[in-house]
Formats: sequence, structure tokens, C-alpha cells
Amino acid sequence: MCARNTRILFGKPVADAILASVKEEVSTLKGRPPSVVFLRVGSDGASVSYVKQKAKCASEVGIQGETRVFDAETTEERLLAEIIRLNEEPNVDGILVQLPLPNHIHTLNILCAVNPRKDVDGFTDVNGGRLWQGDGSLIPCTPAGIIELLKYYHITTEGKQVVIVNRSSIVGKPLAALLLRHSEFGNATVTVCHSYTQNLSDITRQADILVLACGKPHHFGRDYVKEGAVVIDVGISRVPADNKRGYIIRGDADAETLEGYVSAITPVPGGIGPLTVAMLMKNTLQSYYLCQSH
Repeated sequence: MCARNTRILFGKPVADAILASVKEEVSTLKGRPPSVVFLRVGSDGASVSYVKQKAKCASEVGIQGETRVFDAETTEERLLAEIIRLNEEPNVDGILVQLPLPNHIHTLNILCAVNPRKDVDGFTDVNGGRLWQGDGSLIPCTPAGIIELLKYYHITTEGKQVVIVNRSSIVGKPLAALLLRHSEFGNATVTVCHSYTQNLSDITRQADILVLACGKPHHFGRDYVKEGAVVIDVGISRVPADNKRGYIIRGDADAETLEGYVSAITPVPGGIGPLTVAMLMKNTLQSYYLCQSH
């Protein structure tokens, strides 16, 4: 744990509030509940665990979740055919393709085949474009969760320098778009860094809010962080350890050295992770309304 003058930004109370709101709203709906189909290809251990967690959460808030599993040798054509069928299924509101997919399947082809109204991950090209235009309704869950965390803890971004160490379409790019919006939790000056960024520490030390999502466990200590900054740690790495599991989970921030140095930090685990699933449930409810209106 960090010292008392460093606030710990736990994700669970934020996620619990979101899920309680979704559950209450679902309970008032007439007719069938919202539904989401999870598509998993292969038996990767992490993917199996993530899909189970998402399905369990859906059940808890009254959303009907169904998991469909394909073997690792499934062709791209077979998976596309299933998505096209689900796009036309009136009782399916959301479609989630669990990543990563096997190397022989072109991920972007699969993601962009999903009906944008059913795109609960917010990964289609249509929803990505809408987000940059400022009118997106289905937003990638992790960036959306980060904004909800900032709201919950009253950390405004207006006029702040925000540095994001990630340029993926899942985290870095959509988060940059959200932070550039004209809103209380936007209006930031945003810098996006990546593996080719030179003099990285010179840039990250300018950040009032530093978002880390590059998979380098315990890499970012005081040399990379401005005193008093807010650190949002999205990194998750398994580090070998002498315990039952054989590993421990670490974030990108060197939390111990940042103790008493930064103003606030998200823990790993227990920070952004719970929010990603909560925002998925919120997106599924939104997809339900979008599908009902068409």
C-alpha cells in the first residue's frame, strides 16, 4: 500500500456503482432482457478465464450471456459466417469476439464484420470513427472505464497534460479521443507515446496524469514520473514468483518507489481491471437500446 498522502484509486467501488445502475435499469425493461454472445476461438487459458468472468458478470446484472467456442483451427470464413448470422439475429444485442485470435485469422476483418450497433467492445471501424468525431456511443471498455474512474474520484482533466504510454486501438487511441473531447473529463492536452518514442522519461515527467499500458512490469519509477502526478496503471504482467501460482501480477508502475511521491495511483490488480468488465455490461445495455430502435 502507498503512504497516506498518496490516494489509492480502487476500481471496485466504481465498477460496483456502474453494475448496480445497469442491473437496476435492466430490471425495469419490459420483454426479454438484453443479450450478448461471446465468441472464443481456441483454449488460451487467459481467454477462457476472461470470457467466464464476463459471462458471470452478465448473469449477475440480468443480461443473458451465451458463450460459443470454436476450435483453434477454425477458419476466418467460418468465424465471419457466424458473425454475419448473429448480426441478423433479432434476439442478440451484443457480439464480443474475445482477443487474441489465432494468427491465421485477420483480427481487423473479424472485428469490423460486427454490426456497429452490436459492437459492445467498440472495436469496429465505424464506432472508432464516430468516437473521433465526438459522437460515439459504444466506446472501448478500458478507456471508458478510465474516464469513469476519473469522474468517481473527481480528478478533472481540463487543461491538464496527459501522457499515454500506449497507441493501441484498444486503449491508447480511444483514450486520447475521449480526453480531447469538449467536456469536464476531456479538454486535456494529450501526448501519446510508444515503442519508438525517444527520450520517453523527458515526456512522461511532464504529465499531470500519466497512463501506463505497455506491459513493462515495475518499469516506471520516480525517474519517469512528475511529483504529485496521477498515475493510471493499465499494465498487467505475470512476474515469476515462488508461490502456488508461480507468478504475481504487476503493473507498469513501480508502485513502491512512487509511494508518497505521486498524488494518486491505481493498484494492480484491483484498479482498472474491474472497470473494463463493468463498462462491457453498460455497453451491452446501450446495444440493446440501439437494436430496439432499428
